[in-house]
Amino acid sequence: MNSINSFFKKHISFSNFWVRNGFIVVILSILSNHLFEPENFPFNKNYKFPLFPIVASIITGIIIILIARFNFIYFKNKYFTKKINTQLLLRFLFSTLGYIMILYLFLYFGLNGLINGIESYSIYHLLRGLSVSLLICTLGIALLFSIDIYKLHKLTSIKGTLKVEQGGKITLVKYPEIAFIYSENKIVYIVKTDGTTIFTDFTLNEVENEVSDQSFYRANRQTILHPRSVEQIKSIENGKLSVLLKPTISDKNAFQINISRYKKQEFMNWFNNKL
Repeated sequence: MNSINSFFKKHISFSNFWVRNGFIVVILSILSNHLFEPENFPFNKNYKFPLFPIVASIITGIIIILIARFNFIYFKNKYFTKKINTQLLLRFLFSTLGYIMILYLFLYFGLNGLINGIESYSIYHLLRGLSVSLLICTLGIALLFSIDIYKLHKLTSIKGTLKVEQGGKITLVKYPEIAFIYSENKIVYIVKTDGTTIFTDFTLNEVENEVSDQSFYRANRQTILHPRSVEQIKSIENGKLSVLLKPTISDKNAFQINISRYKKQEFMNWFNNKL
């Protein structure tokens, strides 16, 4: 029972992107199909529940969210992790609206033509419907991604700091000072860009939760990397990667780690997006 409850809290929570926005799409589809079509108005004597238009609206709404979501993920990985400005946000918005416009034209000339025939085509209705749809989608995109964009802007504009407590002493280590973080003999060390090392009372999982996942990557069980720490990458046996890190730690040989073949592509995607 506890596992079922935890599953619902994790996946069926209203804070979940798809649950929240799926609920909004359903509500908007029901309301719009009842309010904007006179024959579907609940107090109409010939009222009939508009099941097909509602289902069509829900499917269309979900497709639009998918288009916006995948385009946002692309911009997030390609551009937003480096900087966020008005020009990039407009590129994201207009490219998303462009994909939605293509979808609208396909539905209008395809699905509408099949259901109502080509005599239903009208430039006036096409332009009116397209304008209203793009306006609603613009507002929807702003609402859907405003929080995510704010968080990304905060990460790219504010230099993070990791608070390290050791032996009753607190040390503040800024993100730009960190090259990589590793665990050895159950002790977690922060390696700074100047080659100095700070030992901490953290576990590596605790550090992973503290640092920005936009800048740092959990390469394996022992290491968290920043792109600035990668000196060389080469393929080795069994589809794995060998990564040489910098700077060299005093009293140690060159620091080298392996990336499993299961994380190989994920790692390369992350690293290439930081270049």
